[in-house]
Amino acid sequence: MSIFIYLGFLILSPLSIYLANKLLYSGKLRNYSVALISALLVYIFIIVSVAYINNKLDNQLAAFDLNGDGIFSGIEITPDQEKAMQEVIADTGRTFAPITGAIFCSIYFLVLWLVLTVFPQVVKLFSQKIT
Repeated sequence: MSIFIYLGFLILSPLSIYLANKLLYSGKLRNYSVALISALLVYIFIIVSVAYINNKLDNQLAAFDLNGDGIFSGIEITPDQEKAMQEVIADTGRTFAPITGAIFCSIYFLVLWLVLTVFPQVVKLFSQKIT
């Protein structure tokens, strides 16, 4: 997955929830709820992305298991198999994704909540100074 997909999701999820709140719910959801729902969606997106990558790497590695016994031996061990094995076992980021995802989403929630709370007040303040 591309970095642009992740960045797009980070931007579009709160925007779509905010617009849905304004259009469908007449603004009944508080900024806190909009930020919380967005953070939860981003967390789910992170976990699903990690599961997708794990599945993809496992399938690439399983392609080298010719006899299907789950153990690599003999002619199954090739430089390409070793490279695929290294990609599966060497990434601790996927292992710790639920923890780092929770930390990231907590920070994301706080920043988003502050933006949703402070931005309208700043706009209101500047509009009063202009008039």
